Amino acid sequence: MINKYFILDYGAGNILSVQRALSHCHIDSKVINSSKELEKAGYLVLPGDGSFKFASDAFRKLKITEKILDHVKKGKPLIGICLGMQFLMSSSEEHGSSKGLSIIKGKVKKIKVKNELVNKVPVIGWNKTISNNNYEKRYKKLKSMISNKNFYYVHSFSAVPTNNKEILGFYKYANQKIVSIIAKENVIGFQFHPEKSGKNGLNLLSKISKLNLA
Repeated sequence: MINKYFILDYGAGNILSVQRALSHCHIDSKVINSSKELEKAGYLVLPGDGSFKFASDAFRKLKITEKILDHVKKGKPLIGICLGMQFLMSSSEEHGSSKGLSIIKGKVKKIKVKNELVNKVPVIGWNKTISNNNYEKRYKKLKSMISNKNFYYVHSFSAVPTNNKEILGFYKYANQKIVSIIAKENVIGFQFHPEKSGKNGLNLLSKISKLNLA
């Protein structure tokens, strides 16, 4: 059981909200912002609000990309939240083209709707998650906590993984499927904010801490 999370602060994260949510779940956390601290991390949390390009620039300045990739290669757990989830992907078309961690292959693309007066972008608010059946054994216990549950979203861009089997869940918006949860081996990402999603989000964070993701 994981009893401590290491939250990476790269200048674009909702750090305090994440810490409060973890504390509510009786999970200790520590905020880190250097490659040296990253080496000691067990369960790493990659939060984030804002633009993909900002994250890309911040990672380059902090020189932490390779450390995160090493973290994952060693089988250590990693969770991405919102922008943190998108940054798990290969690249994004936001503000041109920027490279991500490429842990999960695919692109981050602008959410396009026919009528923004009816379906606004950015998407802000609660949406019901529809669960896929693409659950690795380690994540199967999350399915009941995800399927048909409402979570809180704030985003204009959506992750589009190359491998559909890495999509655990999505929600429907403007007659299209928007990816909400991705996972691959010891890495999982949420497009929504579990720390801002009330009981459903807190239950999910608590359950993840009890899974054997390593």
